[in-house]
Amino acid sequence: MFFNSNKKIDNLIHGFSHLGEGASFEGEIHCKGEIEVAGKVKGNISAKYLKILETGKVTGYVNAEKVEILGCMIGNTDSANVHVGENGVVRGDLRFESNLSVAEGADISGHVQKVKKDKNKKIDTEKVKYLEHSQKAS
Repeated sequence: MFFNSNKKIDNLIHGFSHLGEGASFEGEIHCKGEIEVAGKVKGNISAKYLKILETGKVTGYVNAEKVEILGCMIGNTDSANVHVGENGVVRGDLRFESNLSVAEGADISGHVQKVKKDKNKKIDTEKVKYLEHSQKAS
């Protein structure tokens, strides 16, 4: 069969992006699927799964369901699951909900915090209205 791998079918549905080694990108990235970075990204990334390869470097804020750092991450990360590989370098805060794994040899400089996702958290509408009003007034 042409598509006999579940990963290939998942990639077609959710999308797969790869920034190759030697390539660079500046700006925000929003993706419902998987992103692999072998080059350099300067900007915020929002994705389901982010994998920074050994030659990859991301500078900015990352928000993803799963983050795998095998290269260099400079900035804060919010994720359900985070893995830092043996050659991974992190300069920033790691906030995770479920799992954090760090391989021997990884280099992390920043705060590491396990957070609970509060699905029932209510937004303080009065505070939001005040902030919106303050922005309009200025």
